[in-house]
Amino acid sequence: MKRLIILLAMLLPLTAMAQTPTFESLFKEYSTKENCTTINISNTMLRSMEVNIDAEYMQVIAIENESLISTFQVQADKVLSGLEVIMSVSSGGKSVKICQRSNENNEVVEIYIMAYSSDESILMHIVGKNLELNNIGSLMNMV
Repeated sequence: MKRLIILLAMLLPLTAMAQTPTFESLFKEYSTKENCTTINISNTMLRSMEVNIDAEYMQVIAIENESLISTFQVQADKVLSGLEVIMSVSSGGKSVKICQRSNENNEVVEIYIMAYSSDESILMHIVGKNLELNNIGSLMNMV
């Protein structure tokens, strides 16, 4: 029995490392790295900027550290896996992917926008109630 407990204790850190990253874990990780910018915008700030979207908050991770971009892109793709891809565009070495998560009432409650090239990578996360894609343009002009 002791051996089983010791084995389980040794394996627990491995299961934590194997978990799919979340946006929050990436936000925390890249907030302290060189040439990486994290932005957290509250509902109050969005309203004061006259952004026409019912968002609770918006967060952005921008990576300009070329040595981190490929790792970040792999991690971001894992965050986006399982979400509904509603648009993707690739042109001239640059890519944009927009994904969404809906609740049980088919209301869009999360939108992710991933844009990347060889020298920059941006992941935007918007959380709200019944988000409408036609209002996302006003957010894109801000960032």
